[in-house]
Amino acid sequence: MTAAVFLIFSCMVYADTKEKENGEKNACPALLGNAPQFSLKDIAGKEIKLSDFKEQGVILFFWASWCPRCREEIPGLNRVYLLLKKKGINFLSIDAGETEKRIRRFMKSTPIDFPVLLDASQKVSQSYVVVGIPTFVVVNKNGQITFQNHFWPHNYEELLSCR
Repeated sequence: MTAAVFLIFSCMVYADTKEKENGEKNACPALLGNAPQFSLKDIAGKEIKLSDFKEQGVILFFWASWCPRCREEIPGLNRVYLLLKKKGINFLSIDAGETEKRIRRFMKSTPIDFPVLLDASQKVSQSYVVVGIPTFVVVNKNGQITFQNHFWPHNYEELLSCR
């Protein structure tokens, strides 16, 4: 796992370095590999697969209700989700390590407008090498990871269309 984390951050640093060397913004950074496939149930019990978004791309938000930064992100993400939905851009949140009961209780006090998938075992989070939350991941139309970091990808539309 340490080697995978090093590889991800090395790719991010390399892409940033190339951008500075060229003196221009690199809209499509070095790809971070193929997105691991997954199948998770949402809070309503519906099974959602990454393959459901093939040739569309998707933005993933890994989080947990106990995480202060994650909780701070939710109101803004509710607003962003409405914009994304109007643009036809897919957005999924993946709760890492909590039960459906705990998330339902949390959602009573904190409304969440976007889809919430449950990764109670954290297998999906581990397959994406999520080290700390919140973590945002952009998966392009070809199923490749074009962004993975702890902040919102402001150039998400470009990242979704990267090849």
